[in-house]
Amino acid sequence: MAFVASPALFTSVAERLFARRWWLLGASLLAVALLFAALSAAPPHFAFLATMLAGPAIAVPWALLCACIWFHPQRGNLQPQSRLVGRLPRLLQTGIRWYAAVFLALFMLCGAVVLPVLSVVWL
Repeated sequence: MAFVASPALFTSVAERLFARRWWLLGASLLAVALLFAALSAAPPHFAFLATMLAGPAIAVPWALLCACIWFHPQRGNLQPQSRLVGRLPRLLQTGIRWYAAVFLALFMLCGAVVLPVLSVVWL
């Protein structure tokens, strides 16, 4: 079965992780702070390793946080009952939700897989 980055997938993810959204924000911000510390104080080899690991450590929690904020069934910003998106025509709402779902899937793929692979290749 193929992986389909659909709004329904991210809605189910958001429903499960919405209560932990602050932890996702904290994890992403902590990874950014550790990356800056490693880049400013660490030897070059350790800084390179920290940079390679920082992509997934920052991108995955951030993408999950965006999924929670955008796709939560009751409180999501891209839901039909939201103030901004809810006023748009139904077809445009669907297009925006699909665009956001595909963007989040690509963002997560690039942050979790492509960036570490490119880091190893550039080694």
